[in-house]
Amino acid sequence: MLHNEARKLLIDAWNKTHNAKEVAECFSVDTSTVYCLEKRMRETGSVETRISQCGRKPALSQEDIQNIDQLIQVQPDITIHEASERLRLHVSDETVRKAVLKPGYVYKKKSIHASEQERPRCQREKRSLEKAYVGERCKFIGLQ
Repeated sequence: MLHNEARKLLIDAWNKTHNAKEVAECFSVDTSTVYCLEKRMRETGSVETRISQCGRKPALSQEDIQNIDQLIQVQPDITIHEASERLRLHVSDETVRKAVLKPGYVYKKKSIHASEQERPRCQREKRSLEKAYVGERCKFIGLQ
């Protein structure tokens, strides 16, 4: 990859000679590089590297991040999934989680409180998970 000064010199050499093969040999590049840089100079007026267009583009815009911030301020106990659904963001929950961490928020997994544990649904599951002791099992089978 040529640095910006070499690119300018290459275009100057092209403008003087219009011989791509000779210019390519002089700068140790391929002739297609000469043609590409000449085309970019014609179309944009510059041959400098376009570093602003490098890398992956962010999935969330600044407006999306501000909306997430406002939503958290209004409803601090909202989950990441609920925030994503409410704002209709078409990104993964992990992307939203990273956006929540940027302004300095921390999050905690919701734990079941004592009042929620006494619900009938939880009692049913609790009973199904209980196991009989070995001593009781022996009496039931009749091995004692």
